[in-house]
Parts: sequence; C-alpha cells; structure tokens
Amino acid sequence: MSDEVINYYVNLLIIQYNNKSKARATIDLYVRNLLDNDIVQQVRDGFNLETAVGKQLDVLGEYLGVDRFYTRPFDLEGDYYSFTTYQTYLTDNEAGMTNYANYATDVGDYVTYENLKQSQRMNDDDYRLILKLKIIQNNSDHTNRSIDEGLFRFFGTDLVMSDPQNMSIFYFATDSTIRIAQIALDKKVLPRPMGVGICGIILRNKKFFGFVTYETQIIPANITGFTDYTAGFTKEGEILDYNKLINF
Repeated sequence: MSDEVINYYVNLLIIQYNNKSKARATIDLYVRNLLDNDIVQQVRDGFNLETAVGKQLDVLGEYLGVDRFYTRPFDLEGDYYSFTTYQTYLTDNEAGMTNYANYATDVGDYVTYENLKQSQRMNDDDYRLILKLKIIQNNSDHTNRSIDEGLFRFFGTDLVMSDPQNMSIFYFATDSTIRIAQIALDKKVLPRPMGVGICGIILRNKKFFGFVTYETQIIPANITGFTDYTAGFTKEGEILDYNKLINF
C-alpha cells in the first residue's frame, strides 16, 4: 500500500477540514482499510465474467437474461428398452426383450417425458460459456459479421456459424463445444441473423470434404478439397455424414 495514494485522498478534504487532524486521520483510516482489504478490487473483479463463480455468475445471468438450468436429456444413465439392428447390437445403451433365463433380472427402462423434463444444473464453467453466447446475442446487430466476430472472440474456431444463404443457418461445433451448443440451442441463446432460423448443429473436428463452384469467391473455412502431391497423405479432412448432424 502506498502512502502517496493515502495522502492523495486525505488531501481531497475540503478547505474547512483540510488542516483538521481528526478529519485527516478519519480519511486516512478509511482509505487504509479499503486498500488493506482490497475491497475495491474485489468488488470490481467479483463480477468479471472470466473469474466470477457461483452466485456471482447467477447475478450476471439475471442481468443478461439467462439462468443455469436446462431440461435436455444429455448422457442419460442406464439402459433403455429399444429395438436395434445387427450392426448396432450391444454397442449402445439399448436393451431388448428379456427371456426365461434373465426374467425379472435383466436391466432396462423406458425413456419417458419425465426424463426429458428433468431439470439439470450447469456448473460454473458451462454456465460461463452460455453467458458468453447470451452476451453475443444481446450485443450483436444480428448480422453475420457481428455474430462471427463475437463467436471468434469467445470460442475461436470451436463454434462457427455457417450461412447457406437460404434463410437458415447451421452451427459447426467441435467435441469441446458440442454439448454447450446443444444446451444453447435448447435455451435459445445461439446467436442468429434477424429473421433467420437455426436448422441444427454439425459436429466438426476437421474440415469436411466438399466441392465449390467457380461462382464461389471465398472457399468456406469448413471445406477442404482433393489432396495433391505436396500434401500427400497428410492433408486433414473428414466426411460429413448423418451421425454428425445433431438436432435436425
């Protein structure tokens, strides 16, 4: 703590009290306590989005207009009754008909609306990301540019909006953001251009193989084409299939 700072505030006393020892001592004590306990900085940093926790994040959520609860059934535990195919038999959390050998002992349950309505609570790390999406939504002018800039600021290339110019958009998410994107879609905080609908989310960990036309002036960031002798077998890319389409 600097005496120079304390003297600065003490000397701000109006002229009637500037030479009064008790008045100067009182201001000295107030400022010294504030600086000693770091109260000013604690209040300032307590609601910093990057460092706030618990109730502090809840207060920020009230200002921004989004809470930390959601009702989507992600990662349901246990096995559920379902029909399966030869290709997926015993590879998922599916349970079929029982038999005499394991009657009344086999595991399995039904997915009901109660499962779908079960309220779940985000932890601080997940909630912080939802708040960032809400900030983008609240502060953008609903153009592609402002949304893209906001997404890149908070998420880099892990969460990208794609506009096929047909009054609908898609989101590309990586493994690190796919769960948050799903929650955000359910809570309606995924930013979108005004009057444009969100068609769904696509899981992307590498660029997708795709073609472009001569009319395409800029090759989309999510697209990669054929390899060549320079890249050889080291060029990254993956095929877009139905398993990567989420919430359509």
